[in-house]
Amino acid sequence: MMDFKKDFGKRVKYYRNKLGLSQIDFADKAGITPQTLSGIETGYTFPSYPVFVKVVETLNLPVARLFLFDDESLNIDDKELQFLICEKFKDLSFEKRKIILTIIDALKDN
Repeated sequence: MMDFKKDFGKRVKYYRNKLGLSQIDFADKAGITPQTLSGIETGYTFPSYPVFVKVVETLNLPVARLFLFDDESLNIDDKELQFLICEKFKDLSFEKRKIILTIIDALKDN
């Protein structure tokens, strides 16, 4: 069974590390305590709404990226890429979507 708090915490830690910030530096930047951040990253606690907002703003990410942990067959980079593709794809016209799908089919065949 999925442990939501632990999976969420792993995502926060992953993106914090991508920013190159220690727990202390990130916590300071977010305006939370290092203990609070540690509790989130280890899955011991889930942040309150105000803390959640501070974490998301400090990570500077779409909120959905912190919740893309349901498909274990994909690594984090694949999930991020899927999210970005979906975000871009939804803004295209129907005709442009058809063109993109044709290009993808052509790439798959090669």
